[in-house]
Amino acid sequence: MAAIRDCEVLLKAQATSRDFETATWLAALMAKYHSSDEYARAIDSLKLTGRRVGPFFEKYDVLLTPTMAVPPLAAGALSLRGMQGTAARVIARLNAGLVLKTLGTVDAAVGQTLSVVPFTALFNATGQPAMSVPLHWNEAGLPIGMQFVGRFGDEATLFRLAGQLEKARPWAGRVPPVNATSK
Repeated sequence: MAAIRDCEVLLKAQATSRDFETATWLAALMAKYHSSDEYARAIDSLKLTGRRVGPFFEKYDVLLTPTMAVPPLAAGALSLRGMQGTAARVIARLNAGLVLKTLGTVDAAVGQTLSVVPFTALFNATGQPAMSVPLHWNEAGLPIGMQFVGRFGDEATLFRLAGQLEKARPWAGRVPPVNATSK
């Protein structure tokens, strides 16, 4: 919600659901139904998680995981469609965040997203540098990303590693069959 308020200050206008992607606006609506105490506990949990992950990187320079748990999805594959999409847009325009909370719609959407990208969220939360590198391509010609995670504040190791990996297995010229330049 704070980011939306910052946009309002910059634009000198009150934001509406039409100014943001539906998911962004719905997340802001949901924020209204959480207390400052819940927010503070969530932040404390994120800090504790970061402190628990830190010791791993005292022993290891880099952690390697898949970027996604499934092959690459089509753009928009996780977007709400049909009746769910229509309902989400109506709820957003009506600013009816309580309906979302009551229906559990947000929890279901978050669960669906985490089932696709379960490996990246931890490091988004702890603030550790991570990179996704396309080291393999599937039968459909789509890149399969490998996530490399480094020590907190040690982006330099990841940049050096990326350079070595690209030299060993170049990907700059590889373009998937469906891309921004395809017809």
